[in-house]
Amino acid sequence: MIRLASVALALLLAALPAAAEEACQTWTAGAQEDEGGPVFTVAACATDRPDAYLFLTCSSGEVFIRYDLAVGAERAPESNDVNDVDFTVGVSTQRLSMSYQEMDGMFAGSVPANGPLMALLKSGEGLSVVDADSRYPIHSFGLTGSSNALSRLVRQCG
Repeated sequence: MIRLASVALALLLAALPAAAEEACQTWTAGAQEDEGGPVFTVAACATDRPDAYLFLTCSSGEVFIRYDLAVGAERAPESNDVNDVDFTVGVSTQRLSMSYQEMDGMFAGSVPANGPLMALLKSGEGLSVVDADSRYPIHSFGLTGSSNALSRLVRQCG
């Protein structure tokens, strides 16, 4: 009986990473609670590291991007750390300067709602994100649902 339970537990645990990876294939859009109340947010998690997140919100024509650049890294970011971050889909890359935010431990930057980075995030099948100096790990994101989610975000942008 104990052996059967052990086998069942092992099978369940083996399925968890696959389930997490599958959950990270589709971008989500909806209200998320923030300090000032609910904020319409688009979110995606890395397919290779489900605890690495990309969050996008929008206001006054600017999309604000927050990213767990340092998750899985051997080094911790410094309080005033600023990095150029490359977002690559296929052979196209857009670079964004992002600064470390101590409050939530994420890097943040902003781009125009109808700019080239937003167009890139709506195209292709896979996205890779890495800092230009390669001090932090590269992470991969699926782009399933990104076009719909990002179009909804821009419509909410006001």
